[in-house]
Amino acid sequence: MAPISYSSRCALVVKLAKRLRDRGSWCGETHLQKALYILQDISKLNFGYKFVIYKHGPYSFDLNNDLTAMRSAQIMEFQFLRDGYGPSIVPTKFGDRVLKANQENVQEYERYINFVADWFAGSDVRHLEKIATAYFVTQKNPRMPANERARKINALKPHVDIIAAEQAIQAVDAKRLEAKKQLEIAA
Repeated sequence: MAPISYSSRCALVVKLAKRLRDRGSWCGETHLQKALYILQDISKLNFGYKFVIYKHGPYSFDLNNDLTAMRSAQIMEFQFLRDGYGPSIVPTKFGDRVLKANQENVQEYERYINFVADWFAGSDVRHLEKIATAYFVTQKNPRMPANERARKINALKPHVDIIAAEQAIQAVDAKRLEAKKQLEIAA
C-alpha cells in the first residue's frame, strides 16, 4: 500500500495526540512514537514511517522529522507543563483545522486510534518502552515462544529484566489478540 498523503498523516497525528490527551496522557514524543508505531501496524495503514530499535524502543527518525515540521508549521506545539519533564505535544488551532480538512481520510481509522489511545494513555515512558519493544520483537518474531522473545528484549534492553520482559510479552500478546477480535469485528 502506498503511503498516505502528508496532510492526512498530519491529521492522523493530530487526532492521535488529541485522543491521548483526552484520556490523560502526557503525550510527549515518546508517547506518539510508540503509539504511532503500533497504530501503523494494527491499522495496516502506511504512514511511511520506518521504525528501528533505538534508545527507548521503536523509534522513527522520519516521524521525528515530521513532528519537527509540524511544530514549525504551527500544527503542533510543545508545552512544558512541569519543571524537569520533557514537553507535552499539543495540537494548535491550525492543527485542528488540518484535522477538520482531512476528517474524511481520518474517520475510517478512528477505532484504531481509540484502541491505541486507550491502551497507551495511562502509561509512563518506562512502561511504553517495554511494551513497544515487546511489540517490536513479537512483530519481527511472531512464531517465537514467549520466553525466547523475553530473552530477546532483555538482550536489546539489558535494563529490562527477564520477568518484566515476560510480563510485557504477555501484555502485548493479549492486546494483539484483543485488537484482532475487536477491530476485525468492527471492520
